[in-house]
Amino acid sequence: RVCRRMAGLTLKQSLAAYVVLAAAIAVGAGAFVRSAPPLPASHCADVVTFLDVVKGRLVQEPKQSILGLWGCLKEYKRDNWWYTTAGIWGTYVMFKVFGPLGAGTSMVISILIGALYDEWRVGSTAGVDYSLLAHALGVSGEVCGGLGGYAMSYLVGREILHAFAADKMAMLHAKMREYDDSLFRYMLFLRVSPMLPNWFVNYGTPLVGMPLSYFVAASLIAIQPAAAMSISMGGMLREAGEAGLDIAKFTKRGAAMAATTFVLSIPLIPADDMRAATDRASRALGLDQSHLEAIARA
Repeated sequence: RVCRRMAGLTLKQSLAAYVVLAAAIAVGAGAFVRSAPPLPASHCADVVTFLDVVKGRLVQEPKQSILGLWGCLKEYKRDNWWYTTAGIWGTYVMFKVFGPLGAGTSMVISILIGALYDEWRVGSTAGVDYSLLAHALGVSGEVCGGLGGYAMSYLVGREILHAFAADKMAMLHAKMREYDDSLFRYMLFLRVSPMLPNWFVNYGTPLVGMPLSYFVAASLIAIQPAAAMSISMGGMLREAGEAGLDIAKFTKRGAAMAATTFVLSIPLIPADDMRAATDRASRALGLDQSHLEAIARA
């Protein structure tokens, strides 16, 4: 009943509810920070702040920001493991829920997680030990944050998106008609396609009738290659911070991880979409069947 009532909000009421929810989470985050033990001043003098993240410093200066945070939080984590883990994971989820405010930060935070956590090591990726705990934190933060955005948009987002993102909503509806036979395949396509930003997929899909189970399952599957890449990059940064940065080695490993991630992502592309993309590429290169037959006749 409450959900139905909130779904009927006007635009002004929806905006007010969005602000109230954001303020409530900000107050909760502030209370968490105030209750936490203090950061070690000697290692955290130039660490990025919440406002720096909102202003985009994490995206504009990822290397300096991540290494600075890593140096600070590495010391803090030794004595305050639970506070560190809850704070980083909660920040990840918060920026996913309020996607437009933290667009572009999720991969940077995921890399930071890979740099900080080396528990539950298994094998190696591109020569770097891989942490299953870091992977679990990154994937769960991505999925839970997306789920939070889905729920919030379902409650208060309809009028806001139709007022401020009408073109994107129209695109989401139009493309959905092509997938009437399989909404799960459409959800998976949205997760691996650059057609719409990730935060908008979280906000828009509940408003076009995407089942929650499809949303969660597709999100969980599609994030795996990107999570593996960012966690491995974090491991490389941890190694660079501990042993110094070898540019040639870093570049080689980064290229290997990017290639591996691309290959792992291919099976996630629905077969019909892969076939359509292949056909378009063939036509663009003059390799479609009709062109080849014309060459053969000549």
